Amino acid sequence: MSEARLPNAEELTEILQRNSGVLLAVGGVQIALGLAAMGAPQVATTIGVEFLGAMLCFSGVAQGVLIFRVPGWKGSVLLGVGALASLALGTLILWDPRGGALAITLVVAIACGAEGASRVALGLSTAGAPARGALLVCGLASLAVGGLLVAEWPDDSVWAIGLMLGINLLMGGASLAGLAMSVRSGGGPKPA
Repeated sequence: MSEARLPNAEELTEILQRNSGVLLAVGGVQIALGLAAMGAPQVATTIGVEFLGAMLCFSGVAQGVLIFRVPGWKGSVLLGVGALASLALGTLILWDPRGGALAITLVVAIACGAEGASRVALGLSTAGAPARGALLVCGLASLAVGGLLVAEWPDDSVWAIGLMLGINLLMGGASLAGLAMSVRSGGGPKPA
């Protein structure tokens, strides 16, 4: 079996140019979905939370099947615990999507705060010196988002996840569309 090699910069540019239409189409779909989620964040929150619950249930079942497909595996017990945890969490989220949204919003707020604090600390340290400004701005923005989510919790759990999902889709779509336009105009990755 031969080992796959990564394309060099010239080959990557050619691949991206050949597929620029697909990149642009996917980017356009993501932008549209992002705008829709931002326009109706309550609906996007409900859909996102229920999708997460369904995926956790599916993951739990798939892990459970794996346990029986690989008998005698030493990791079966741990995989079984993970399968039960995924299935239980997914079931709880599907049973009470509003409660799931509350919990997820709080976890995201805490994660934003922790990430922001670590980036600010890194930006203030000598290790972060080359990117000090970017680290501080990003860290302060994450702290602000985390703080706003905590300050408005639990009321923001109705719309926060949907809005963040919409922003993520919009930015991802814009980056794909930008990449497609860049490679179409010859501004893609240049050979080293």
